[in-house]
Amino acid sequence: MIVKQEETLTINVKPGWTKGTKVTFEGKGDEKPGYLPADIIFTIQEKRHELFKRTGDDLEIVVEIPLVKALTGCSLSVPLLGGETMSIHVSEVIYPGYEKVIHGQGMPNVKGDKRGDLRITFLVKFPTELSDEQRSETCSILAGCC
Repeated sequence: MIVKQEETLTINVKPGWTKGTKVTFEGKGDEKPGYLPADIIFTIQEKRHELFKRTGDDLEIVVEIPLVKALTGCSLSVPLLGGETMSIHVSEVIYPGYEKVIHGQGMPNVKGDKRGDLRITFLVKFPTELSDEQRSETCSILAGCC
């Protein structure tokens, strides 16, 4: 006799699990007379985050800053994965491709107590136009840099 039975299975997703992680419930699938019950296998998928991109255990974020702050340094508030923010100070000149790494603020590592890093890439916002006077002042200020 075949009896239809419903069972609720719970998956406790652990922090740091990556796309492709499989969770198997052995013998919890369909049964047929004369056969062993089937396994149920779930495969973890990752949902895209609006701010962060995941690379292994590291998280990447892009932060936009104005040109003046890129040249003179700045303090800014950076969002963290849990919803908090962290205040950081950058005193170096921020150039194209500049990246600041905050150790231990990435994803948890499933195999240990370590966390990945938060990698901040800066997008420098340039002015769209300058007056002749601003161009002249900029040239005189930056003449020694070229």
